[in-house]
Amino acid sequence: MRFFSGLASLLSARYGVVALSLLLATLCWLGIHSVFPSWLKALEERSGDLVWSATAKNTDERRLIIVDIDERSLAELGPWPWPRATQAKLIQALADAGVRQQIFDVVFDQPRPDDAPLLQAIQAHKPVLAQIFALEQGGTTNVGQPGGALDWPTCPPPFAPAQGFIANQAAFSSALNTSHTFIGHITPRIAADGVVRHQPAIVCWNDHSYPALGLAAIMQASGEKTLSLQRGGWLDAPWVLGGGSQAVANIPLDDNGDVRVSWRLHPSSFISISAADLVSGRVRATLPPDVLAGAWALVGSSAFGTNDTIATPFGGVSAGFQAHAQIITALIDGRTPYTPRIALWGQMLAVMLGVLALYYLSGEPRVESAAGPTNPDTTTTHSRWPSYLLPVVAFGWSLGLWLTHAALLSYAAVWVGWVAPVLFVLLLGMAMGIITHAKSRLDRDRLYAHLSSYLPAPVAASLALQSPSSAIKASTRQVSVMFADIRNFSAYCEARPPEEAAAVLHAFFSAATRVVEAQGGIIEAFQGDAVIAVWNTGSDAAPDAAHPAHTPKASHSQQALQAAINLQVAVLDVLPDPAPAGLEPLSLGIGVETGPAMAGSFGLASRRAHMVMGRTVTIASRLVAMTADLAHPILVGEGLAAQVGGVGLESMGTFLLDGMRVPHHVYAYPIVRAPRIY
Repeated sequence: MRFFSGLASLLSARYGVVALSLLLATLCWLGIHSVFPSWLKALEERSGDLVWSATAKNTDERRLIIVDIDERSLAELGPWPWPRATQAKLIQALADAGVRQQIFDVVFDQPRPDDAPLLQAIQAHKPVLAQIFALEQGGTTNVGQPGGALDWPTCPPPFAPAQGFIANQAAFSSALNTSHTFIGHITPRIAADGVVRHQPAIVCWNDHSYPALGLAAIMQASGEKTLSLQRGGWLDAPWVLGGGSQAVANIPLDDNGDVRVSWRLHPSSFISISAADLVSGRVRATLPPDVLAGAWALVGSSAFGTNDTIATPFGGVSAGFQAHAQIITALIDGRTPYTPRIALWGQMLAVMLGVLALYYLSGEPRVESAAGPTNPDTTTTHSRWPSYLLPVVAFGWSLGLWLTHAALLSYAAVWVGWVAPVLFVLLLGMAMGIITHAKSRLDRDRLYAHLSSYLPAPVAASLALQSPSSAIKASTRQVSVMFADIRNFSAYCEARPPEEAAAVLHAFFSAATRVVEAQGGIIEAFQGDAVIAVWNTGSDAAPDAAHPAHTPKASHSQQALQAAINLQVAVLDVLPDPAPAGLEPLSLGIGVETGPAMAGSFGLASRRAHMVMGRTVTIASRLVAMTADLAHPILVGEGLAAQVGGVGLESMGTFLLDGMRVPHHVYAYPIVRAPRIY
């Protein structure tokens, strides 16, 4: 119980709601991150795929031409691997077409008897060849000889060591090493869903550093012989690779030393030429003569039999050279995507803005009066967003952050990340919505409890669901009314301390409430030292303890009369007896009547009153005044007497009641008081 009372006290303050919401959101956020880290990472990466596929440019990329060893090439020139003479002929055809640089996504790993023509072509035209490293533990067999290592004295972190390799045969690697030609690795980082989104910029083997294929191509084209590795600034990537002569633009790397693949160009942007057309000389007839002149040529294979397929944001099965083509063009343009080191602080700032927005929108409503000569009763409510809209606001904020992330990635090649802050703000929005709703329910229940203590419970329940109004909202029905007044109480209050008088009045009101509600009535009002109770006002909200479900329910006239009898008995333990010295004893006078009356709300919206009014109410109040004169504590009007059949009542005759024009028959209910024992 203490826990729930403490929680209610915490929720009563706005800061408590925010603090509890932050605590719940943080706990849920930590739990999700600890249980589903890979799922969240995959979600963020796949959202990047969606951005790439939606915003990819479909331009005519002529700087890098794809030379495809496709199915037609295999059909015309034979299955792969081709004879060395055919491969040498392909290199020569590219050179004759004026290609500036040849980049092979092909590994010539096995020595063959006819290697001489290909070796001569490699020595003459110095293409950038490929090699593959195994980064995962396994039974990889080392084949060939790695080549094209950087002149670094060691392989620094954060680059990972390889577990094995498939490289070009020693003769080819040696020929390129002696001519200072680079060899690049084509080792990808393959995600769990098969999509290639990263590639290690450098792979270590035997304390030597081997650059990626795209990086090797950039270095060879620019004449750069070495690279430098340094930590990036706050606005840069965690690591930055740069050339010693600045011929190579700074290349951003992540914490693992990987290059993020930029999929900003649609695959249809690249011009693809069949290798068979080049070898056979048909390319001049199918393409303009200057397409290859001065361009870079990336030689790879899309044929099914070569087993060089990857998944990309554009399709589940794509040729492996697609990733290298995207990396190379991004390096040429200096638009390699990266995550700046300040990204985490940016995410935290975004979270703070989301928290502040939710905090502001969850504020308490303010009510201002705009009364004036022309509108004497006008109030304006300035409210924040409803609690159920807080998750919607959090979702809108999250969508805005994701769109910001998408725009930065698409137009600035900056990957800021969004899943962590979005998840937290969404959790916070849901927590604040739930807790704010719970708080509003607690506030409403507390307000209703207070309202129903000052108004009849059915009236309070009805008003809680209505907007303020200045209109009369009342109805006429047959009711029973009971007036109960303490006689001589004014003199008692004058002679006794206020605390004592208040205690007597409090005890009387409490006893009257219990008696009336037990008989199915409701307390309409406390007026000074008097109680007004009514029955049959149109609500069954009050309990009917006197009439269980298995017995017929008494009429409201019988209930009102029984309440008057029970109240006379109940006040024996409430009113002081004997009276203090020098004072008349306190006694209770009660008048009850049944008849038509109007019950409802009256007054301006800014100050209204609920009351029961009419001839029946007036008669009941006049009967109370006559109880002292007739020496009977309970007087009954003729309307109620008719309803109960006069059973147990004693006729007192006909009287012209004060303020009335027609005489009324008055009845008394004789009360036999048991003597008190002192």
